[in-house]
Parts: sequence; structure tokens; C-alpha cells
Amino acid sequence: MTFAAAEIRAPRAQIELSCTLRRAIGSPIAVQTMDVGPRGMRIRSPRPLTTDETVSFDLPNLDMRVSGRARVINEDRPRVYSLRFEGLPGPMVQRLHALAINAR
Repeated sequence: MTFAAAEIRAPRAQIELSCTLRRAIGSPIAVQTMDVGPRGMRIRSPRPLTTDETVSFDLPNLDMRVSGRARVINEDRPRVYSLRFEGLPGPMVQRLHALAINAR
């Protein structure tokens, strides 16, 4: 299976959660998730993001706080972005995977 195929097959939960994004410079951005999985999330943002931009994120409303770094992969439609997580610790990946498969 190719990397792209693995990305497509990763489970995702269609769930709206509050999330905070932070750039190296500027104020935090309050966004809403549209779906979340162990490899990434799709978000709705009131402010524009740039493809390939790296941001830190914080998802506090799970059983455990999930936070780390994510890369903007693309803009799906105006102000809706796909982000890929980068270097998340194992317990956070496991929590997101459990969230995704239990939402099915």
C-alpha cells in the first residue's frame, strides 16, 4: 500500500471540536474541526492559512489533551483546510484512532 493510499484509508470521526492553532508569529486562531483521525484533521478557520504552513494545535476537549504540530496540506474550499499531524506521541495517535473507529 502506498503512503497516499494509507492516508485515504485512515479512519476519521466526523466531529466538531474546538481547536486552537498557533503560528510562530501572531495571535492564536480559534478553529472548529470537521473531522479528526490519527493522521490529521479537517478544520474550518476564520482566518486564511497557507498550503505547507506548519502550525501548532491544541485539541483540549478529548479524554486527554491532544496537541502538537500539523502541516496544512490544502484548502478544500474557502476557509476549510486539511492538516496532517507531524510527530504526535503514540498515546495521542492511539486516542485519535480510538475516537475515529468508535465514531463509525
